[in-house]
Amino acid sequence: SKRRMGPQDSATSNALLDATERVLREEGYAAATSRRIAQEAGVKQQLVYYYFRTMDELLVATFTRRTQRALARLEQDLAVDRPIQALWQHLVGIVDARLVFEFVALANHNEGIRKEVARFVTESRRIEAAAIARQFGEEGRDTGPMTPSAVAFLMYCVSLLLRREAATGITEGHDDVLALIDWALKR
Repeated sequence: SKRRMGPQDSATSNALLDATERVLREEGYAAATSRRIAQEAGVKQQLVYYYFRTMDELLVATFTRRTQRALARLEQDLAVDRPIQALWQHLVGIVDARLVFEFVALANHNEGIRKEVARFVTESRRIEAAAIARQFGEEGRDTGPMTPSAVAFLMYCVSLLLRREAATGITEGHDDVLALIDWALKR
């Protein structure tokens, strides 16, 4: 017989998702146990498995909720006259680098997270490239081999490396890179 599950958009399931994010951000994925997450959410450990069949399901649901919100915010942020500049501000403005890196680390060990990371990056890259193509078209620029997908990829890589280094205390050269990108975006 199929076991009964708690409603997925209830206050308790959302509290568990919020607690999972906090534990991942503050303590790392190794600390993301049902006991620790229940403690952080202020509920009994059994409720974790009432709302989520497995810890993997809870982790994937946490990541999926974040990425759904992020994609909606990205589309909203890029619905402006100069989406390339808005995209850069969006990418360098992502402040939750620790949580992002914990999910990336989890993706190395968790097939469900790996699939969701791939889905999210593919979809966000598609949205970004479409916005970049729109601006290129509106400005009538000859961009040569600089395709919208290549620009989206490079902007993501630079912003990701800046965040990763900053999260580990490395900032040498960051101001110069930010100034270079700012200079390029004004042209």
